[in-house]
Amino acid sequence: MPGKPDIVMPKFKTVIFVHGCFWHRHSACKKCTTPDTNREFWLEKFNKNIQNDLKNRQMLEKKGWNVIILWECEIENDFDRLMNDLIAKLMMSVS
Repeated sequence: MPGKPDIVMPKFKTVIFVHGCFWHRHSACKKCTTPDTNREFWLEKFNKNIQNDLKNRQMLEKKGWNVIILWECEIENDFDRLMNDLIAKLMMSVS
């Protein structure tokens, strides 16, 4: 599957990506830092990651898959709320 989702749920026609905030550039997150050394390399690397994430999401959605992104910081900070939201999204996809 495009982007190699972390979880694939064919029954719900849903894939889940668990994104690290640093690597996938979770905006407004304190983990989304850019190293000071070799800055140009890192910015290029991060931009490529963002473009790949977008391309993979679009490919999956074009094939009819629901795409859910779970962010590292959200899992760490408010796991219960995140799981409740996830369950609600999954239930909506079966309706």
